[in-house]
Amino acid sequence: MSDPEDFPCKEGRPRGVEKGRVPRKHPLIAGFILIASWSALFGVFVASLPDVRPFKSPRYNMTLMVRDTKGRKVPFIVGQRNPYWAPLAYIPPALQWGVIVAEDDTFYEHNGFNFAAMRDALWEDIKERKFVRGGSTITQQLAKNLYLSREKSLSRKVKEAVITCKLERHLSKKRILELYLNAIEWSPGVHGVGAASLHYFHKSPADLDFFESVLLAAIIPSPRLYNPLRYPERALERYRTVVWLMYKSKLITLEQYNIAHAIQFRVDPLQDTIIISPQ
Repeated sequence: MSDPEDFPCKEGRPRGVEKGRVPRKHPLIAGFILIASWSALFGVFVASLPDVRPFKSPRYNMTLMVRDTKGRKVPFIVGQRNPYWAPLAYIPPALQWGVIVAEDDTFYEHNGFNFAAMRDALWEDIKERKFVRGGSTITQQLAKNLYLSREKSLSRKVKEAVITCKLERHLSKKRILELYLNAIEWSPGVHGVGAASLHYFHKSPADLDFFESVLLAAIIPSPRLYNPLRYPERALERYRTVVWLMYKSKLITLEQYNIAHAIQFRVDPLQDTIIISPQ
């Protein structure tokens, strides 16, 4: 009979393993399994988010639930079935660029995120110890308007980031801008640039002049705060800020800036509309 010492293992323990210790898998293998698991979970999470590709077609329509002027939830169509829908080609360049310089001046350059603006916004929020400003791009705002609630949570921010990437990947910048202008709120209960143009000026977006276009662009950050029908002086101040940003971005000349900066507007109480005139 062979001597037990000749066997490779004794007392049921692998050779080289001390008594009382349990063999461990290689840390690289464990790390790989962990990464693979998280990747799979993230893949499932991404797949569960809305598919933005239907918006590649100009004929696609999406119905949202929004608040009307009385605070009631009503359906709102983003797409050509909306009677106030305005294709980008019918939205004046002054309005498009006014929105871009005021809301997201690197819109045509970034891939959905402006990290410098996000950093500045975070720093300002920290200094004020409250939410003061956002650093969201137009694409991020579109993601929120189309697909997300208004809650402030980490999970919603992650969803927003993923949907933003999807929008940038599948849609052109012009399509993103078109959807954004036709989806956002311009006054309580007034959604989309077509309805806003009719609400403030009693005309379609295609008929807006330069001054009217810039005034509409100035309203966007806070339709309640800069509503020219209710707060004309405040709206005029914001309008002049946007005019300055357009001049600073070399979108208008100094002469055009001086003319635009000098305009005044008043509210026609009978028509409930804005009348703009030179000073």
